[in-house]
Amino acid sequence: MATKTSKKKAAKPAARKTASPRKRPAPAKKVKNPKRSMPKKSVKSAPKKVAPKASKPAKSAVRQKPVKAAKPATPAPKPAPISGNGSAMAKSDALRERSRAATAISRPSLVTPGRPANPRAKILPREFLFEVANAVRIAVEPLVRQAKGREVVGLAQSGDTTFQLDKIAEKALLTFLREAKMPVAYYSEDAGYATFTTGQPQHLLVVDPIDGSRAAKSGFEGCVISVASTRVIERPRIIDIDNGCVMEILHPRTFYAERGKGARIYADGAVKKPKLSRNTNLETVSWAMTVPARPAELIFPTAAKLIDLTSLKGGFFACNSTSYSLTRLLTCQYDACIDFANRFLRDIPNIVQDHFINAGRGAVLGIAPYDIAASLLIAREAGCYVTDAYGNTLDDVMLLDSSVANHRSIIAASSKELYEKLFSFFDLRIKQFELLLQRRAQPNG
Repeated sequence: MATKTSKKKAAKPAARKTASPRKRPAPAKKVKNPKRSMPKKSVKSAPKKVAPKASKPAKSAVRQKPVKAAKPATPAPKPAPISGNGSAMAKSDALRERSRAATAISRPSLVTPGRPANPRAKILPREFLFEVANAVRIAVEPLVRQAKGREVVGLAQSGDTTFQLDKIAEKALLTFLREAKMPVAYYSEDAGYATFTTGQPQHLLVVDPIDGSRAAKSGFEGCVISVASTRVIERPRIIDIDNGCVMEILHPRTFYAERGKGARIYADGAVKKPKLSRNTNLETVSWAMTVPARPAELIFPTAAKLIDLTSLKGGFFACNSTSYSLTRLLTCQYDACIDFANRFLRDIPNIVQDHFINAGRGAVLGIAPYDIAASLLIAREAGCYVTDAYGNTLDDVMLLDSSVANHRSIIAASSKELYEKLFSFFDLRIKQFELLLQRRAQPNG
């Protein structure tokens, strides 16, 4: 009997073990939604586990905030030479220029940071850029031919002088863009950043209504209208320019280029290819050097030997318009154009900044982005060699920043061989003159 009861007892647990895996999964399949049937312990335990998980990302989010706000990590004003030990006027001008630059950069915040507005959108057509430039040309050409519009009426975003002629050109630009009703924003010398669409603009125009205002108000031909285009992106740079045109005011000639597709010259209904000089002899070089608001006591001693060398068989010309000079490389009128003054400002700001303030009548002036946005693309697409006075590209120049920190220098030539000769000459001369200035600035100098 003992054996039978033991067998029965042993058989019962065996039956339970086999029954349990069959009966338990059956209700598990049916009970998909009944959350109410869950035991209270599981409900209570859930928030205990979730609560610490929710708190952890909250702490990590707080830690990540300074990473997201990375704008202070790249402050443009830091390399600005104005922040040295200059006069009170220099400091006030620096603050004014920095605030203007910050305003110019912050306005295009309509775009999500780091994302272009419709990056696949087609670039603005060449015809539209020509229409923009021609609208300004029609308004100012009669005044330029009569040498009118000389009155000083204010200051531009960069601190440069604004003449009555500039004001008329800016008004013509504004009127045309309002009537065009295109999804564009624009940035110009006098107006800064502006837009004419209720929605998000798709394109940005960088315009200098008159580059070479001093020549224009005096009736000389060295004045042009510069229009460059890019798609609206956060903090656009020179490298982001899609296409651009430079239109002469006194002659029916327009220079145009589209990135990666070369440059062309449109004149009298015909389209011509650029013609670059092949001259590499420094003695016969025809070149221009930028002079407005560049301290003469710095730039002329530095360039004196080249001026003397080229003045007879070549030619030295004072440059009042960077866009005009760069486009003269495409017509074989110039072999090179130079503007190295900004290198002094970057290398030895504490020694030379007062010279720049005096030359600019209270403002430090240099190459602003609207000065070269279109002409630099045109010169490069034509095959010219263009860098700053350090030999670096100008790709990182910010298009919406006219502050001193964003000013650059330029060494441009029609061929690589000539460029290398000019760069070697100015690189050596600048270093020599800076060393001399440093010695003079020493207490026992």
